[in-house]
Order: sequence, then structure tokens, then C-alpha cells
Amino acid sequence: MIGHGVPGLDIRQEHEYPVAAAGVFAALTLGLDAWWPVDERVIGPEGHLSLTAQLGAPLVEEAPGGQAAIWAVVDLVEPDRRLYLSGWFGVNGVVAGRVHFDLTDLETGSRLKLSHQAIGPVSEDVHSRRRAQWRRILDTSLREHLSGLSV
Repeated sequence: MIGHGVPGLDIRQEHEYPVAAAGVFAALTLGLDAWWPVDERVIGPEGHLSLTAQLGAPLVEEAPGGQAAIWAVVDLVEPDRRLYLSGWFGVNGVVAGRVHFDLTDLETGSRLKLSHQAIGPVSEDVHSRRRAQWRRILDTSLREHLSGLSV
């Protein structure tokens, strides 16, 4: 529930990384397929993700054999600072959703603020699982990917 009995998602998280915001931004866009967990893809492990940091660009998952899904579309981009997307983002039951990535440079790296809000018939169980999935995706998978980059 997102409040007042409306079903959906309201997830907010913050993560700090030992690399500049530009490195995180590049990983969230052009480098997405390299680190996004294969078991967190809609099509499955054979799916490949792509996203460019351009207004109107789709976040697409494609697999051999023609399977494809559009997870979301970029509706705000400020290179190295903000990336906002609108769409279902792979969550069954979502009618409308938004995922915001806000980045800030720090002396020792950067901070990423995630906001994932959506409306639709999403159960509390799915909400809890998605919150844990975001933590795993951003605090484990992305962190491991970024570990080879420098500030």
C-alpha cells in the first residue's frame, strides 16, 4: 500500500559508492546489462538490458528468439545527476510507475537516492520483495560492478 488504502509501491533508498556520480550514471545507463542480476530480469537469464540517457529512450529487455519487454521510458535526464523513468519496471500488477535515480557527488564518491513509486494491485508481499530486490540490485550488484572504478 502506498497510503490511504491505495495499492502500489513506495520505496525509497540511499546508497553511497566510492566512485563519482558520473561513473554511477554510466552504469545505470550504458553499462546496465553488465551488472543487473540475470535473475531479476522479466524475460529471464537470456534477456539483455539496454538504456541510453536520452529523453524518450526505452529501457528494453530483449532475448534471442524475439522476446522483448519495455520496462520504462526516460522522461527526465540530467547527465551525471538525475535519471527518471516512467513505466511498470518489471513489477507485475503495476498500472503506472516512476523510478527516480538522483545522484550527488561526495568527497569520497557519490550518493544515489532511489525512489520507486507505483500504483496498481501490488500485494504487500510483492512490495516487501521489491524493496529487498532494490537493496540487492543497488547495494550488492551495482557496488560490485563499481568496485573496479576510481573516484
